[in-house]
Amino acid sequence: MKRLTLVHLTFLGVGKPSAAVEFSPNLTVIYGASETGKSYVEKAVDYMLGASVLKPIPEDEGYSRILLGLRVDDGRVLTLSRGLADSTIEVFHQDLRELTTAPADAKLNFKHSSTSQRNISRYLLKILEIDGLKILRNSRGEVRLLNFRDLARLSVINDSRMAGERSPVLTTGLPQNETGEKSVLKLLLTGQDEPVGPTAPGSVEKKVGKGQVEILDRLIDDNREKLTIPANQSELREQLARLQSSLDNATYRSSQLIASRSALVQRRRALEASDNTNQQRASEVRQLLSRFALLREQYESDLERLRMVGEAGNLLGYFQTGTCVFCGAEPEHQQPGHHLTETTRLAAAVTAETRKTTELYRDLISTIEDLDSQATELNAESAAHADQLTLIDSELRALDEQLEPLTTDTSEVLTARSRLEQELAIQAQIEQLEDMKASLSNALPTPPPARPDGIPAADITDFEQAIRQTLQAWDVPGENRVNYDPTSAEIKVDGRPRGSRGQGMRSIIHAAFAVSLARRNRARSLIHPGFVVLDSPVVTYRQPDNREADPELMTHDVVERFYQDLLDNPLGQVIVIENGTPPATITEHARIYAFDADGSERLGFFPPREQTPD
Repeated sequence: MKRLTLVHLTFLGVGKPSAAVEFSPNLTVIYGASETGKSYVEKAVDYMLGASVLKPIPEDEGYSRILLGLRVDDGRVLTLSRGLADSTIEVFHQDLRELTTAPADAKLNFKHSSTSQRNISRYLLKILEIDGLKILRNSRGEVRLLNFRDLARLSVINDSRMAGERSPVLTTGLPQNETGEKSVLKLLLTGQDEPVGPTAPGSVEKKVGKGQVEILDRLIDDNREKLTIPANQSELREQLARLQSSLDNATYRSSQLIASRSALVQRRRALEASDNTNQQRASEVRQLLSRFALLREQYESDLERLRMVGEAGNLLGYFQTGTCVFCGAEPEHQQPGHHLTETTRLAAAVTAETRKTTELYRDLISTIEDLDSQATELNAESAAHADQLTLIDSELRALDEQLEPLTTDTSEVLTARSRLEQELAIQAQIEQLEDMKASLSNALPTPPPARPDGIPAADITDFEQAIRQTLQAWDVPGENRVNYDPTSAEIKVDGRPRGSRGQGMRSIIHAAFAVSLARRNRARSLIHPGFVVLDSPVVTYRQPDNREADPELMTHDVVERFYQDLLDNPLGQVIVIENGTPPATITEHARIYAFDADGSERLGFFPPREQTPD
């Protein structure tokens, strides 16, 4: 049976130094402080083998392409090339370590397809000479083609799955995938794929038509491929409820702020309207004052002229009785009314006109004073309006600053809620399609369910013994009696289910499962990719600033025996990613990378960023 060997993992970017690790064909250990890119190596390898996404980290900024070298049993070296956010994987029939403009020998989609050969899954399966093998899709006996991701999930194990409570066999955690995942282990342990058999009595085919069943199957498959969140409907509804609660809180806070803002805007509009009225009235007052100033000047001029007329009359004797100023006649010799009548009338007219003009002038002065008072009040009101508008504008800016992050958070929550609702809708549609398909044969006897757990007892016993030998070789405490339940896919060690053990034991048992499967199948020439990547099988989190701490879950003997066994009893290629320092006894026989650890020259997977000068 063909095998693959990982040669190197290299990150490249224009103007960036390459970031790379070279893998030993036997044992490679990457250890050191946390947050140095160790687990990112495992995620990048998985991404290059067809995982859908690689979550970016700050250190990969500027890098645009990943290269993964693969060696086949016949000595050929291939290079897979993929962008950090790309659905296409390019294949070069050479050991490529740098950016190139040369055309790729093949361009493949990352997503498996049973109807197309142009994807990385079918390409790698062909190299392993196992393309076309079938596993069960569900308990009704339906089958599907083996996907390379089915194998990769059992050989590339991240730290959360390593210590997780879920069985190592149930790799995705999706209930709808359990039958297929158990069937994958059955294929690996026995080497036999599932035969294509009838999935329903012949009478059903005659009654509903084969075409209807095929259409429903295709619709179900298409909808399953759309699922992106590894959670069942109950978990999705819980997430949706939490998001809705967050959205309600954000909406309530936003509504309060918006109500306060609306009240301020209304106040501002009212002030602006009042100020506009004030300004209009002030303009009218200014116009009246301007006109009344001209009228005042006219009245003052008229009064001055009347005063001058009166003074001139006095000087000339127009307004005095006695000797006529014109003929010199005494009053007794003058004709009646000769002088008196004329002078009296002129004096009365001047006096009357002076009195009238003076009264008008006084009224005008009073009016002007009143208008001046109004202008002063209007100016004061305008200044007060301006102060109030400035204060309101300040309050509006403060409210806008509070609203901005709420708006952004609400938008993100709405996006997440939409995604969850879409996932729930797809799962509901799958259920509906499954119910429709099941209803086609409700009135007819159904065939016995397919058995992904139908593994021969000899193969199960053989696998259990292989795991036990591995645990004993690692000096794990206890008798290490192993039992595998094909129905539940649970592994028990010394009568205790793995899921009920502590984190350290769960990790070491999961590592023994993966190592034993690779070692057993290599010895029996059965199906296996040929490599195993283990992230954190024997130690816990290690603080970067505390290199003297001893965080290991297992005893020192277990850690040392773990590494020594991987060297003494090779299973193919194994890559171990750990926080703890490996024993010195293996350093001459394994490829070791130390990231930010005692005596290491390398601070992490990626070269440190250049320091910006002050």
